[in-house]
Amino acid sequence: MYTRTILEGSGYQFIKNSYSSNSGAPGSERSKRRKRTPEEMERQNQSNRARHVQLLILGNFKEGWHVTLTYAKEKRPKDGEEAKKILAKFHRRMKAKFKKAGFEYKWIAVTEIGGHGAVHHHVILEDIHTETFTTQKAVKECWEYQAYYSSLYEEGSYESLADYIAKKESKEDIPGCKISHSRNLEMPKKKKKRMRSKTWMLDPKIPKGWMLVKDSLYNGVNPFTGLPQQHYLIVETKPPNRRI
Repeated sequence: MYTRTILEGSGYQFIKNSYSSNSGAPGSERSKRRKRTPEEMERQNQSNRARHVQLLILGNFKEGWHVTLTYAKEKRPKDGEEAKKILAKFHRRMKAKFKKAGFEYKWIAVTEIGGHGAVHHHVILEDIHTETFTTQKAVKECWEYQAYYSSLYEEGSYESLADYIAKKESKEDIPGCKISHSRNLEMPKKKKKRMRSKTWMLDPKIPKGWMLVKDSLYNGVNPFTGLPQQHYLIVETKPPNRRI
């Protein structure tokens, strides 16, 4: 028997198959178990942050923008805490405009401070575009400096974008620069199942109406337990109003 852990939300499932360190995998010799190094723990934490951001994007943004908000050089905030306050003001103004137009304002954001003090914000926003309201127009009215837009469309379902947003350098260690998001986002729901089979298929069977995300399938060994593990991401092939 093994454990299947599923993180799921609107249009996606992240599936992880693993064995208990107490039971072990049937018919296979366990590799030597060892203690994690600080560097390995940080890489794992980074991977977990990136996965969480990826699933938040998949579950909450049908179509959207990765917006980079910059400052004029002479108007840059002095530190991360000041930048956090400026960004919070931007979110309040955006929320009011979205509400007035009849839309819910959802966002994911992180503040980055470059090597030369170039403060800027990375913000993920839903792309709303009607005859009377657009996300880009709202940003222009709420942010007085430059804003640069990239479409959220990405092969691999936002893995690269999520990894970029979640990267540690100049973000997690500076006060005011941690990843944040609006409270109204749909969070991944976690389920665990004890599977009766002794092991899993290396090439998993994908349910009808779903597809395996390119390069997401991993079959390997957990270096800390020495036991086999597998994980992969699947998305609906035609989820309502979602761009794949």
